[in-house]
Amino acid sequence: MPPWYQRAWRRNVVDMHIADWDPRFLSQFDPATYVEMLRLCGAQSAVVYVHSHAGHCYYPTEVGHMHGGIRPDALGEVIRLCHAHDIAVVLYYSLIYDDHAYRTHPEWRIITASGREAAEESRYGVCCPNSAYRDYARAHAEEFCRLFDLEGVRFDMTFWPTVCYCQACRARFDREVGGEMPRVVDWSDPRWVALQRRREAWLVEFAQSMTRAVKAIKPHATVEHQSSTYPLNWRFGVTTQLVEANDFLQGDFYGDALQGSFVRKLFHNLSPSPPYGFETSATISLGNHTGLKPEALLRAKASACLADAGAFVFIDAIDPVGTMNRAVYERMARAFRGMPAYEPFLGGELVQDVGVYLSIESKFDPADNGKPADDPALSPHMPHLGAVLGACRALIEHHVPYGVITRRDLGRLSQHRVIVLPNVLMMDDEEAAALVSYVRQGGALYVSGATSRVDTGGRVRPDFALSEVLGVTYSGETVETFTYMAPAPGHEALFPGYTRDHPLGLPTSQTRVIARPGAQVLGHAVLPYTARTEARRYVSIHSDPPGVATDDPAVVLHDFGEGRALYLTADLERHELHADAFAGLIRFLAGPFTVEADAPASVEVTTFHQPEEKRLRVSLVNFQKELPNVPVEGIRVRLHMGDRTPRALWLLPGRRPWPYGLSEDAVEFVVPRLETLAMFLLEYA
Repeated sequence: MPPWYQRAWRRNVVDMHIADWDPRFLSQFDPATYVEMLRLCGAQSAVVYVHSHAGHCYYPTEVGHMHGGIRPDALGEVIRLCHAHDIAVVLYYSLIYDDHAYRTHPEWRIITASGREAAEESRYGVCCPNSAYRDYARAHAEEFCRLFDLEGVRFDMTFWPTVCYCQACRARFDREVGGEMPRVVDWSDPRWVALQRRREAWLVEFAQSMTRAVKAIKPHATVEHQSSTYPLNWRFGVTTQLVEANDFLQGDFYGDALQGSFVRKLFHNLSPSPPYGFETSATISLGNHTGLKPEALLRAKASACLADAGAFVFIDAIDPVGTMNRAVYERMARAFRGMPAYEPFLGGELVQDVGVYLSIESKFDPADNGKPADDPALSPHMPHLGAVLGACRALIEHHVPYGVITRRDLGRLSQHRVIVLPNVLMMDDEEAAALVSYVRQGGALYVSGATSRVDTGGRVRPDFALSEVLGVTYSGETVETFTYMAPAPGHEALFPGYTRDHPLGLPTSQTRVIARPGAQVLGHAVLPYTARTEARRYVSIHSDPPGVATDDPAVVLHDFGEGRALYLTADLERHELHADAFAGLIRFLAGPFTVEADAPASVEVTTFHQPEEKRLRVSLVNFQKELPNVPVEGIRVRLHMGDRTPRALWLLPGRRPWPYGLSEDAVEFVVPRLETLAMFLLEYA
């Protein structure tokens, strides 16, 4: 039988971060009601709290502190009832965020660069995993694994809340690197970058030690560490190496349709095993205890997750006294209605003609250089991630089959027709070599901005690591911070609507390059009359109109081996206004995509290949900004079959025969009306 997580597509978490200073807190917690709510909404697995951010345990513990209000046998009874109703149990343990341990052991506290305790003015007490806290957490894991029957363990908050300068961290850095830990951010300083790499390594070591503690006692139990942090900034210290501590990935996200699509594509490629879990709150936010998300929003999120072959996880929160809101589970039951019928058709490999490269090492803003490591003014902006998300937005809106890839995918780059490198601020020699090989063997690259100029140790290269592939040589940066790109004569189709006199504008500087022999310049840089630094010398008081046409390359196409690369001197893809231009450039590189549709931008089309069953599953999800959705009429879908011969097209979940036509190597069909979700199965010979 497959492991529990490959059978549980509908999952639940009930947050129980409840203090115990009042004896009423959790005194009314009823295991029977808890499990009744799970059954009401059709949950197939439950994340059940064994320990919370407050640091209290929900069972009699000899290691830590048991919550004073809950019955000693409550957790065991929840587990027994869940198993009686075939609901998998995953025990939740909060790592690092442990307010009881923080208050009880001052020597375990995370200390900031300025010498203050990180939680000095916060309700979230945080402990350093380099301190003796690590032994305390491990002892907890060993204890509850011996006591309870469980399918899995979720470790939450496996990340650094900030850079820690406690005695344990300083001593470890001195042993492993030498000297004092730098306290000022500087991504051009190899010592600062070395500190960041040690933080990342220390976190991986801690996570793996917790995973081993579980596996030593419960070898068949799954372990997952909070995975919402992979797209977050450098301070969290999370890298792709942390994946190895997980059996699968699951993370909570609270953003829009773009964020959801991006992280699901990332998790599809990054998770050690499918399916990953995509988690969000049933309430408007975690900070709003009673305000429920509209049913249409919950259904749209669950439908998008289903289309992407992810398990949908919804979060509720226990009332302080231990009661639960039945309305949450009734609403989720309606949101899930009809979805179990689709589940037998899920799985397979995501069709991703375009791979958008996420560099975990590039999640920072060079503008922070010179600021203290605990400066509240550190930028939340990450140029690389902004460009990644901009690329994903454009590809979704233009119905381009895409995936999000990382260095873990370097050995399988050939599955993509085009790889997008969106302003990748750091790139090591291994990454560069894999990308060079990919292009040499026939792949296509879209590359922007500063990609590959700096290695992952913080050392600035004299030229791009990919210079040979890109056909350009680095020569500097513009001082102007609002710049333009103009199509070269004969290439006006690259930027429809823009000319040399009225070029495409970008609110950013541009990298300056020299085109190498054999490279083709398709566009040039145009600069404003004056730079923003000349405050009293302006042309137009509101804007910076183009005024200086240059011969500097801005768009360069270069054939290399069997493939080719397109280089842009700025991250055009980051800017929503230029989504059409970016998608056009990708189409220019890729040619026809595997799947195409003439749907509005609010409709995302995803395709999964299931070669063992000889079938393709095509899903369309309508996820509009204003809900409930306005139905979309008459969407035409075109699916290129290659050397496969179509046999039958079915509308799911009832396998209703669906009409289709053939044009050259493509199957064409029409979706006459799309409200939220439509799913089709194409069988082939």
